[in-house]
Amino acid sequence: MTTNNEINEYEIADYKKQKISDYAGNPLIEALPPIIENDEDVIDAFYNLPLISDEEKRLSPRLKSHILWRVKSFLQPLPEHIRLESIVSILIRNSYKSRNPFDIQTKRKIQVLNKIRNIDNCTADDIENAYQGFTTTAECALITGVSGAGKTTAIDRTLRLNPQVIRHETYKGNLLTRTQIVWLKVDCPFDGNFATLCRSVFQEIDRLTGERWLEKYGYLTHSPSTMIMHLTTLLTNYNVGVLVIDEIQHLSKLKNDGVDMLDFFVTLTNVFSVPIVFIGTSTAKSLFQKNFRLARRIESGGYIEMGPLKKESFEWIIFLESLWDFNVLEEETDLNENIKNVFYDQCQGVIAIAVLLFMCSQSRALLNQMKKLTPEIIREASETDLKLTQPMIIALRSGDPLKIAEFDDIQINEEDIWKNLQHDMDMEERIKDAITAKREEMKTKRQNSHDTLYFNICSSNLFPYLKQDEIRTILDTVINSCDIGTAEDDLKMLVMERIFAENQKKQQKKKVEKVVSIKSSGKLLPIYDDAIKKKEHPHNAFKKTGDIKNPFEEFKQAE
Repeated sequence: MTTNNEINEYEIADYKKQKISDYAGNPLIEALPPIIENDEDVIDAFYNLPLISDEEKRLSPRLKSHILWRVKSFLQPLPEHIRLESIVSILIRNSYKSRNPFDIQTKRKIQVLNKIRNIDNCTADDIENAYQGFTTTAECALITGVSGAGKTTAIDRTLRLNPQVIRHETYKGNLLTRTQIVWLKVDCPFDGNFATLCRSVFQEIDRLTGERWLEKYGYLTHSPSTMIMHLTTLLTNYNVGVLVIDEIQHLSKLKNDGVDMLDFFVTLTNVFSVPIVFIGTSTAKSLFQKNFRLARRIESGGYIEMGPLKKESFEWIIFLESLWDFNVLEEETDLNENIKNVFYDQCQGVIAIAVLLFMCSQSRALLNQMKKLTPEIIREASETDLKLTQPMIIALRSGDPLKIAEFDDIQINEEDIWKNLQHDMDMEERIKDAITAKREEMKTKRQNSHDTLYFNICSSNLFPYLKQDEIRTILDTVINSCDIGTAEDDLKMLVMERIFAENQKKQQKKKVEKVVSIKSSGKLLPIYDDAIKKKEHPHNAFKKTGDIKNPFEEFKQAE
C-alpha cells in the first residue's frame, strides 16, 4: 500500500489471471481481487461476531457499559448479503468489459464525450443519438426496504471487499498511467437537491485523488445538466467501477424535477458504462414507478427488498442466537420461547432496533444490579430507551398498511418482500447450511484446541499441584475468551501462562498448609519445653519420640 501527501490510500495494480475469458486482457478487471466463488467465503467475509472475555465479565458495571458498544459492530450474514455481493461483483466487472483502456472503441467514446459535454442544453436523447453504435455494458441496481434493515451496512461491507483506488503504471510492457476508482459512495442530500448531489460526488473524487474538481465544476453558476455532464466525464476518466447513492428517497421531494434529473443521470452512466446502485427506503420506489424507462434501467442489474426479519424465519433465529452470545451480565440468559417472543415483539425483526434493544436491555440490567436479562427489563428498555421508535414499532406490530404508511421510513411491500425471499429456495438452503456449518466449525475448532492442549499439558507432568478438572476449567476460560482466529501458538502461550500461575499459587498454598499443620499439631513445643526443664538437649528428646529419624537407619532402609 502506497500513500501520497494529498491523495487517499491506494494500491498499485497487481494483475491476476482470469478464469472467465470475457475478463481476460482487461487491466481494469485483472487488477481487482479474485471473484469469490462460493457462498461460504462470502459468509466468512461478512461475519463479524464481537467477543467478551471472562475477565471483562468481572469488570465493574460502568466499564461493562462501555464494552456493550462493541456489539454495534455485530454482523450476521444473511441471504440478502450473498445476493448483494454477487450483484456488485457482476456490475463492476461487466461495466469494465466495454471500457478496456487498450480498446479503440473506448478511446472513441471519450472523444465523443469531450465534444458533446460543452453543448448547451444537452438532452438525454442528444447523448444517446451521439453514442449510437457504441457498446455499453452498464446496469443499475436498486436496494430498498425498511429503515434499520441493514441496507447501508450491507453495501459498505460489500464495497470494502474491493480496494477503493488502484494505480496503474504498466500492463504487460505497455505504459498505462491511470487511476482506477473501483467504487464511489455518497449520500443524497436531505433536501433532494440534485446539484448538491453532484457536488457531493465531486467532493468524494477530490478526497480520493487530491484534485480540486469541486472548485472547477461545482459552483452555483453551472446548471444541473451541465454539472452532470462534467461529473460523467470524471466518472469515465477515473474508471469508476460503480457509483452508490444512498438515501435516494430524498429525491422524491423534487417530484417531477427529481425524476427528470435522475433519468438524465442514469442515461449518461448507462451510455458510458458506469453502473449505479441506488439505496433508499420504500418511498424511493415512487421515483421510478411513473417512468417505465427509468424503472427498467434502475432494476436492470438487480433488485433487493430488505424488510424486517420474519419471527419464525431461519434468518431471525440464527441472528438472535448469534446476538445472544454477546452477554456482559454475570449469568447467561436462557433464550427460551418467552424471551424470544418478548424480544421480537419489541423490535419487530428490524435489525438495527434489535441490536440497540439488546444493548439497552443489558445496560438497564447493569444499572439495576441484575445478573441476567428478564422479559420485564427488555420491555422497560424498549419503552424508555427506544421511546422514539415506539410509534413505528406499534405500526409494524399492527400489520395495518394504513398505519405503516404514516411512517415514511418503514413503508414496506409485503408481497415484494415475500417474492424476494422466494426468489431461489435452493440458494437460501445452501446459505442456511453454510451458516450452520460455520457455527459448527467454530465450535469444533475450539473443542480441538481444548483437547490438544489438555493432552499435552497432562502428559507433561509439569503441573503436579493442579487436578485434571482444574486444568479443563482453565482451558475453557482461556479458549472461550479468545477470538476464533487466534493462532494456535498464541493460544497455547496464553493457556500456559494461566496454568503456570495457578500451579504456583497452589504450590505456595501447599507450603503454607504444611507449616500451619506442623504448628497447629501442638506436639513439638511440649517436648521442647520438657527437655529444657530436664536440662536435656531438645535434639535427643526429639530422637526419643521418633520425630527425628536416625540417618543410618534411613539409609539402610533405602538400600
